[in-house]
Amino acid sequence: MNRNIIQTKERLKRPFLCFLFIVNGLWLQGQQYRYDYTWLMSDYTRNIMVMTFHKPVDSNNVRIDSVKKELRLNSSAMISNSAGELVAYSNGCFINHRGYDVMENGGGINPGNIRMESCTTDYNYYPTAEQSMVFIPDPMDVMRYYLIHNSAVIQYNPLKAWVDALRYSIIDMRYNNGKGKVVEKNKILLGDSTLSGEVAVVKHANNKSYWVVTKKALENSYYSFVLNDTGITGPYIQKGVGDTSTIVDFPNATCLFSPNDGKKFIRYSAYQDGFNIFDFDRSTGQLSNYRRIPVTDSLVLDGGACFSPSGRFLYVGTYWDLYQYDLESTDIKGSEVHIAHYDGYRSKGIFRAMIGRMQWGPDCKIYVNCRSSMDALHVIHRPNEKGIACDFRPHDLKLPQLHGGTLPYFPNYRLGL
Repeated sequence: MNRNIIQTKERLKRPFLCFLFIVNGLWLQGQQYRYDYTWLMSDYTRNIMVMTFHKPVDSNNVRIDSVKKELRLNSSAMISNSAGELVAYSNGCFINHRGYDVMENGGGINPGNIRMESCTTDYNYYPTAEQSMVFIPDPMDVMRYYLIHNSAVIQYNPLKAWVDALRYSIIDMRYNNGKGKVVEKNKILLGDSTLSGEVAVVKHANNKSYWVVTKKALENSYYSFVLNDTGITGPYIQKGVGDTSTIVDFPNATCLFSPNDGKKFIRYSAYQDGFNIFDFDRSTGQLSNYRRIPVTDSLVLDGGACFSPSGRFLYVGTYWDLYQYDLESTDIKGSEVHIAHYDGYRSKGIFRAMIGRMQWGPDCKIYVNCRSSMDALHVIHRPNEKGIACDFRPHDLKLPQLHGGTLPYFPNYRLGL
């Protein structure tokens, strides 16, 4: 969306602002590309919570149900069809269909000793980076979906774990009466033992293909791939981008593209006490104009980040605190607004409901969890508004069970439509 349009409309109230996004194609309610309309989350009782955004999407049409299934979703990915109906999901151990069971040929993804130890035990989940997998619809076939996923290995002497490969698997929904089949599995895109773990996706400038971007750990280099009508091409590597004066890094970071235009890219890790921001060229896949913005009171515990739907604001959670940054400001650090501090609430009177991972939904809101057990999600109701007008409400969306994993990561599938 044209940034000038957003600025001239800032004075409008929220209903008109959401309407602005609808007519410019960001949400496309009632039409298509509802790939992110079903979210799955897990708890420690092995129930899956199904969070569904109904049509039309508004504050009264978010529903959360429980499905009895002994499957934990720590690292996870899921995809709905263009009508918003769940198609498939994965926790890194399996690819499951809409009936909450293993899809044909869906077992045995991410081979290696970590899978052997974690996926066949009572835990039944794959312990890799929280943003390590994502589904992408095939640009040329509405019945096929790619799962991009990182696999990991462990070394015992000395004890060490790392990502060993970026992979892809393909599911085809023509099989098994619409429940699908995995037709390709564990194909290696990049066999590199120094990948950082997180994966970010954004549409190409042609608005049909997709860029897949991942970072090299302990080095300021980024790999990118293009998923287009011929399959996946790459890797394309860009070296020496960012702060080359230090190798301090942490592999379980948040990497995001601005949802309104895909022209900004951020990487945030609570272990780094700040976030990195770049410009991104959706035609060439090149990062440029590196800036590092320190974040106040960052802690080495948890954290997350999320763009506002307009792309103007970035929200950063540091476990104890929530901040907003104006990315259109000439002084991004100077634009920092402290939105909230942990208010002391404990889920079930026991677990601290801190501020961690975030994901924006198709209802113009941002949902926030944390690594602790939570009986409710925090919600930013008006994320396109500056400062405390964003209307952050802690532990606002009540859950049927304790949420003990992470929020799913979705790119903006509707970008450019």
